[in-house]
Amino acid sequence: MKKFLVLLLSVVMVASLLAGCTSSSNTPAPAESSTPTEITGKSVMELDQENLGPILTKIKETGVINAGIWGNSPTFSFHRVVDGKDTYAGFEYQMIVELANRLSVDLQREVKVEFYEAEFSGMMAALEADQLMFVPELSPTDERKETWLFTDVYHRSNECYVALKSNADNPKFTGTLEGVTVAGSMGGIDVVMTRAWYPDAEIVELDSGTNAIMNVMSGKSDLACMNAVNAAMFTKANSELVVVDKLSFTPTDEYDKGCGFCMKYGNEDFAAYCNQYFKDIKAEGVWDQWINEATDQLDADVLAEYNVGE
Repeated sequence: MKKFLVLLLSVVMVASLLAGCTSSSNTPAPAESSTPTEITGKSVMELDQENLGPILTKIKETGVINAGIWGNSPTFSFHRVVDGKDTYAGFEYQMIVELANRLSVDLQREVKVEFYEAEFSGMMAALEADQLMFVPELSPTDERKETWLFTDVYHRSNECYVALKSNADNPKFTGTLEGVTVAGSMGGIDVVMTRAWYPDAEIVELDSGTNAIMNVMSGKSDLACMNAVNAAMFTKANSELVVVDKLSFTPTDEYDKGCGFCMKYGNEDFAAYCNQYFKDIKAEGVWDQWINEATDQLDADVLAEYNVGE
């Protein structure tokens, strides 16, 4: 991550508007603002400065990206306290801040980010009302694409299997998982994919991922199935657990369409800019770096709900 990124806490609305975090309000709650200290960095692509779409035009005029953020979605984006101050962390958060850095170069002006949090319905209402330019971490389903423009998918979580460290070398953890008991969330996509990928596994459906992990820790199940993000959280919070890497796989579009930026149609130039940006950060290796950093940034408060030990 470029060292010139700094974090600025922006309180732009009075406390009464914090109710925007509920689905009953169209106004999202304000969060942190981030800006580069100088216009340096890498260009993404040459922009037609005279014919910019609505989002890029507004960014060029104001120097601000108004972005949605899911502040309770570790390791994508989440709150943590640094030097007594509430701030954001996570690989998706870092990705959006770096997007501002590169737009600063290509629009030839300083660009910062103002983040807003709300529940899903409030977030989408804010997007419709042009209070937000885009919402990240949304799956580009066919139904959504009838109404909204999406970028390319920038992230799709692997499907992972968590076991006790003492059982990680179980000789049954191979092939179709015959004779292996796998716990998962009832009706969840993780269970559906496990049935397709490992058809001989005995599936135990429970009401939550936490209970699936508890089943493993109690020895009732050999494995718990979940996406890589939750697997990282549970294994960091519970030192006796480990991801069985050889069983992990990347889902196809049939099961998981991944995450993209969602925005209004008419902003195809901004979507194309983001698509190239996604390719660049992956080719440069910074995307993987941010994902690793996000796991390292998880603190005790964030991990508390994932700790199912004593």
